Amino acid sequence: MRDIAVTAALDDGLLRGHWYVASPASKLKREKPLSARICGSAHTLHRSDNGAVSAIDEAGDPVTVCEQDGLLWVFIADAITPEPTSPPPAFEGPGGGRVRFVEEALLPCHIDDAAYGLLDPAHGPYVHASPIWRTSKTLKDKAKSYEPSELGFTMVPHAPVNSKLYNIIGGSIRVSIAFRLPGLRIERIWNEKHTVMGVTALTPIDAGQTIIRQVFYWDTPILTAIRPIARLFTRPFLQQDVHIMALRQKGLAFGASGMLIRDADQLFVWYQRIKKELSEARAEGRSFVNPVKATTLRWRT
Repeated sequence: MRDIAVTAALDDGLLRGHWYVASPASKLKREKPLSARICGSAHTLHRSDNGAVSAIDEAGDPVTVCEQDGLLWVFIADAITPEPTSPPPAFEGPGGGRVRFVEEALLPCHIDDAAYGLLDPAHGPYVHASPIWRTSKTLKDKAKSYEPSELGFTMVPHAPVNSKLYNIIGGSIRVSIAFRLPGLRIERIWNEKHTVMGVTALTPIDAGQTIIRQVFYWDTPILTAIRPIARLFTRPFLQQDVHIMALRQKGLAFGASGMLIRDADQLFVWYQRIKKELSEARAEGRSFVNPVKATTLRWRT
């Protein structure tokens, strides 16, 4: 029966042999263990009196865990990669890598669906419509250049054109957005004085549930000043994602099939190709070859 269960777990479409964000580090206290379910397996994290972090799985066996950039990372092993070959990705965020703000929500979907929502560049004015963010009345033609990067791809630095919030740190803003599997989106916003970094991390609880976390790092005083009211905006923002994913699951339950449109859906196509290449490279014992090629994509949003 155990072999059947293991086979079912490996057929769930979840990538193992990778690091996942288990929790903000601030949630783990010395006197209280922290539970986290990742890829269908339960983990318990502990912090010792000297501050060191350790973790065990549901069988009581030790699990590789790392505290980095104010986050707790758990390595989800499999038969091919029982131990990590590298540490978790380093963000090198502003403010010494100190987490300034975290918001999270539970998406009722597979991590692939969550990634689709995260990568769709055209859904912003519809799913996240807001007078202070953007609306469908402010649509503009976009042309963004992309290049391959580690386990993913990166939008080449550019000047934003239709988001008022970017201007909060001053003028001459530049933006760069990177995505890497299994589920990290790293957006860096900066000018000559300040930098803001927003990290969105997807962590699959199992094949039907995914936690989405928005983590922010910054070195600008204005964001520190408005932090007490930030949750009034970020929480509804994430709940809009929860709502649209719930609607998507209803459609999928009736056998609805998605339609991918170039260029707006090319990022998700890359996600699928990278995921496939990652799995095949590991199974064949060869080096990963990024299938993404440098290109410029165009859409209206």
